[in-house]
Amino acid sequence: MMNARTLWPRVVAALLLAAAPASAQILRVPSALDVRRPVAISGSVGYVQTADRADGVSGTIWRLGDALQYRGGLELGMRSGSFGFAYSRAEHDVRREGLTAPANSDGTIRLTQYLATFRSPEIPGAHQIVELSSGLAQWGNYDGSDVLSAAEAKTQNAWAVQIGYGFGFTVGDRAAITIVQDFAMLIGSKDGLESGQPRSVRQSVTRLGMRWRFRGGR
Repeated sequence: MMNARTLWPRVVAALLLAAAPASAQILRVPSALDVRRPVAISGSVGYVQTADRADGVSGTIWRLGDALQYRGGLELGMRSGSFGFAYSRAEHDVRREGLTAPANSDGTIRLTQYLATFRSPEIPGAHQIVELSSGLAQWGNYDGSDVLSAAEAKTQNAWAVQIGYGFGFTVGDRAAITIVQDFAMLIGSKDGLESGQPRSVRQSVTRLGMRWRFRGGR
C-alpha cells in the first residue's frame, strides 16, 4: 500500500508534466489581449479648390481662390480599418461681393477643420485607400481690405462631410506614401440667405502625404 511520503512526489511530477505542454502552447500562440493595436501619425500637403460661398451674415458672396492645405492626423488601427482624428488648415484668397463689400475687396480667410476619420486597411506594397471623414469646419481670421462688423468678423461654423479615394505605397515596415483625392461638402447656417442660395460649399483636395506607424503591426 502506497503511503503519503511516496505519493506526494508522484503527484507533483504528474502536475509538472501536465503543465509543460500548456506553457509551451501559451508561448507559441500569444493571447489576442497581448497584441497591441497599430497606432500611426500622418501628415500631408494638399491643393484645395473651393466653390463660391454665400454668406448670410453679411449678405455677400465670397469668391474663394485656390489654396494649400496642411493636414495632420492620428489613427488607431482595427481589423476593419483605422479610426482617427485629423486637423487641417488652409488660407484662401477671398474677394467679397455684395451689400457690405467695397469695390476693391481683397483679402484672405482661414478654413480650419477638425475631423473624425475612418480609413480602409493598409496592406504591404501598393494598395487602395478609401477614407470617410466628418466634423467641424470653421471660417475665420479674415485679413484684408474690408472693414468687417463684429458679426462679420466672428468665426462661422459649418459641418464638413468628406470622402476620399487614392493609393498608398508602403516603404519599409512602418511608413507609407499616400496620394488621396478628397471631395467634401461644407454645410453652413441658412440664416440670412436669400431664397435659392445654397448653404453648402463644394470642395476638392488633392493631397500628397506620408503615414508612419510607431506602434503595433499591420
